Amino acid sequence: MVEVIVVGAGFAGLAAATELARASIDVVVLEARTRVGGRVWSESLEAPDGSRCVIERGAEFVLSGYRALEALAACHGLALADTGMSYYVREPRDLPGVEAAALARAGRIVARAARGSDVPSVADVIAAAGLPADLAEAVRARVEISCALEADRLAPSVLDHVASFEPLPSHRVAGGNQLLASAMAGSLGRDRVKLGTPVAALDRRGEHIRVIVEGGELEARRVILAVPLPVLRDLAIDPPLPAWKRDALARVEIGHAAKLHVPLGASASSSAVMSVHDRFWCWTAADGDGRVAPVLNCLAGSPSALTRLAIADGAGGWLARVGALRANLELVTREAVLTNWDDEPWAHGAYRADGVCPVDETQLEAPVDGLHFAGEYAAGQWSGLMEGALRSGRRAADEVRRLARLP
Repeated sequence: MVEVIVVGAGFAGLAAATELARASIDVVVLEARTRVGGRVWSESLEAPDGSRCVIERGAEFVLSGYRALEALAACHGLALADTGMSYYVREPRDLPGVEAAALARAGRIVARAARGSDVPSVADVIAAAGLPADLAEAVRARVEISCALEADRLAPSVLDHVASFEPLPSHRVAGGNQLLASAMAGSLGRDRVKLGTPVAALDRRGEHIRVIVEGGELEARRVILAVPLPVLRDLAIDPPLPAWKRDALARVEIGHAAKLHVPLGASASSSAVMSVHDRFWCWTAADGDGRVAPVLNCLAGSPSALTRLAIADGAGGWLARVGALRANLELVTREAVLTNWDDEPWAHGAYRADGVCPVDETQLEAPVDGLHFAGEYAAGQWSGLMEGALRSGRRAADEVRRLARLP
């Protein structure tokens, strides 16, 4: 029997496991995929000039206040690379007459309006802010892309952090964000991280929790569930979670996003451009060597955006829109890489979006008997972010130690 089993080797699960292992607590991590990192997924892409550059098929930007991530990266000897552009500033190129500076001013107006408003959604806040129609549409597009959900389904509170369109610094882990996951897993050792081991069910009817996997089972005193929320909702748990817990989990909105990476046939400077109409943005950025990588990175956010771009049918429709938006770039479309997180079997969605339906954060995070819950969806103000995943994993580890009276 294992003292603690962690289900999921993303940032949350690995953060929890490494904290427990550091305290000399017996812990095993079970991961369905054949890699660690979860929705942090770095790959190497060959550019037409023969060079290789890192692309982030999942979570990408390290932003202001990511103290847990920054400290952990430093602990493992990983550097942060300045991208040479800003995640927060995006040129709305398909909306003539609307510039980034005007969009930044509009963002401040909308954020102030949200603080003094009692309307139910971001769409209502924007409509009541008195902005010119083009600016209002640009703000709405910017928020929907980032939150990966339509504005009429988003709570006004998201505007406190999403509506900042100021040119703040943006970083990535040099060499790929997944290096941090690999470093955490490496510190645990191969015997503690079992890849290609999806969990089919949990049986908690006995004295210990039985974790059912293909071809067998494991037993643990406690289990930390650190899988994406859509996967958790579908997990067979016997007896089922109590109604209050199921309701808290059901109230959380999950955004829907896809990423597209297109090699470039010629070098480019750093940039960040948004398509207001099609609800995607695209950027060129530097990696650890300070050179702008010869690849265009794109993210589309919200269910309606994925439908508009026909992403379920492949990258063709999106590539055509990207080509029109970034006609100044030499796109090598035959080598494009598409990642649709709705189709990823161990995610079924992107990340948490704060919806109009209120969520009880305390109930969302609360343990149930020997089950503990970690993930980017259960991290309070840091929800939806890599930083939130790390913080939630550490919280779950602290819960285990405290409730089990472990050292």
